[in-house]
Amino acid sequence: MKTALSSRRQRHVARVGILLIAIVLVIVTAACDDTYRLTISSTVGGSVTAPAEGTSAYEAGTVVELVATADDAYRFINWTGDVDTIADPGSASTTITMNADYSITANFTTEGGGANPIQP
Repeated sequence: MKTALSSRRQRHVARVGILLIAIVLVIVTAACDDTYRLTISSTVGGSVTAPAEGTSAYEAGTVVELVATADDAYRFINWTGDVDTIADPGSASTTITMNADYSITANFTTEGGGANPIQP
């Protein structure tokens, strides 16, 4: 025996089905969001001029150019923090590959100063 659904009930089932599909798509899209945050700061004696200090979002795998610029009478020492994917942590001009959330600091010291960065 075959049970036929009324036209009204068929429309209701179709709407519920569409709603469930939309919910699944939203959840899958959110789960596949491969966006990571890069937080950049600097010590006294300079600043990060590229991309900029603060927090920015990048897609997974993005290679971000980093440029640290020393103030007069200071020099760049290194990058510290989450430096595993920085191409050259000892270079003021380098890159970082975004594979996770990272927080890095550009360190500066006075000309002729030691290897320890001056803290803000």
